[in-house]
Amino acid sequence: MSSKGEVINLFKLHGLAIRGDAAKYLCELLEPLEKEEHEEWVEKVIEAVQKLPLSSSLISRQDIHKAAQEVGASENDDVEALLQVINIFRIPKFMYNIERRKFMITTAENSNLHGDAMDKAALFRDRYTTVYQRTCNHDLFRQPVVGAVEDGINKKFGLMKVEYLLGSSSRVEGVVVLGLLTQLVEGKHHLEDDTGAVPLSLTTTKFHTGLFTHNCFVLVEGWYEDETLHAAAIGLPPPETPDITRALLGNVNYFGGPGDRCAKSDNRLLQLEQSNTSAMFVILADLWLDKIKVMDKLRTLFTGYAGFPPTAFILCGNFLSAGHGAQQTKEAHQAFTALGSLIASFPELVANSRFIFVPGPTDPGPSNIFPRPPLPRYVTEEIKKSVPSAIFTSNPARLLYCTQEIVVFREDIVAKMCRNSVYFPTNSDDIPAFFAKTVISQAHLAPVPPQVVPTYWPLDRCLALHPSPDLIVAADKGDSFTSSYNSAVVVNPGSFSKNDFSFKVYLPSSKQVEDSQIADDET
Repeated sequence: MSSKGEVINLFKLHGLAIRGDAAKYLCELLEPLEKEEHEEWVEKVIEAVQKLPLSSSLISRQDIHKAAQEVGASENDDVEALLQVINIFRIPKFMYNIERRKFMITTAENSNLHGDAMDKAALFRDRYTTVYQRTCNHDLFRQPVVGAVEDGINKKFGLMKVEYLLGSSSRVEGVVVLGLLTQLVEGKHHLEDDTGAVPLSLTTTKFHTGLFTHNCFVLVEGWYEDETLHAAAIGLPPPETPDITRALLGNVNYFGGPGDRCAKSDNRLLQLEQSNTSAMFVILADLWLDKIKVMDKLRTLFTGYAGFPPTAFILCGNFLSAGHGAQQTKEAHQAFTALGSLIASFPELVANSRFIFVPGPTDPGPSNIFPRPPLPRYVTEEIKKSVPSAIFTSNPARLLYCTQEIVVFREDIVAKMCRNSVYFPTNSDDIPAFFAKTVISQAHLAPVPPQVVPTYWPLDRCLALHPSPDLIVAADKGDSFTSSYNSAVVVNPGSFSKNDFSFKVYLPSSKQVEDSQIADDET
């Protein structure tokens, strides 16, 4: 198949019309291939074209270019193609459009990093509409069919807006409101939604499972009286399973990275993911490179993995034991140069593994506002020369391995959420499960007041967790843990330098997490 007419006819067989210049361009792309393979490749391009969000019924040269890129990427099996480190500052903006009642994606970039008052308002409004529409779609809150008989088992709850309560002059029973738990006045709680705010009484409240922090969205059940909402019970909004969310979204690429299609829809990548049982991610946090013992343990770690290199080492800061002072940047430069020399002594790892570095709260760089950019070039320039597979990314970071979505966040977020909770669970052993449930139900990495975990208002979407990713690495300096909720695995590797050199290993083919540790030679 080398003629333009044959290409046009094959597109017609699939009900597609292609421009002449687009058909000619496709023929040019096919020239380097054997003629016997042309028809097979055209079929692949047609399949990719059918999955594009086409703006016209006539296929253009640009559409062919996008489809050919998709086909070319899907045919590349190396680690570079299977593992993508996504530029989080360029991920699409993903928001729920109330008028159209659907999620809309835009790639428009903000020219002003710090934003204005409108951006701050949009931050909470977008988060609220996301959680609100997920709650409305849940079986408990979905409006019943007209004429259906409601029984006690399948009881439905109707959500009220705050403005309805504020307009009531008498007692209102059976109130269920979804809103932001906040303090508009010091020492007094309020519940706020997109229609207003109402004082909230927690005197006789029963809290369900989770971490109920200021500035998280909660479901309040109770009654309204004397201009106050009296909470009988407070719970977290129900999550939406990723499969349901993605079915509503279609094949659009909401996670970021190359291509317009969601990787979850690629069966070929799924097969590669499941068949590659040797793939693994080694996850460490608080890697104090200025400590001799830490470097010795890293040498032991690399020696152990040299025989079967992992897909990637995910190395999270802080990378120095002391994070302040005029000499910090110089010390970090020297520490990473030494680490580069250490890694370079293991050529098997350099050739077959990626080294992904995520900066910590006290590492060199701008103020600790999220998302944080990668470590400064001065700090990393020497290690990149000796370790070409080293990648310095942002915090939080997004990785895409085959079809699996991975989010890495280096912040002491578990501790900060516990400190900012209005109600602390009596059983501290359940904190990991409560943390996992909270961040996933909030669809956000940091559901705490802005002064606790500051974010750039126009870039708050970089901390979003909707749909729920496959793996969330919440690298906190506290105790390590592994939990799961709503089809997502949530892990904290703990501090490598403080917690007896422990770390986590994630196996993507089975979605299992293994606890690992480097034994102390002295014991």
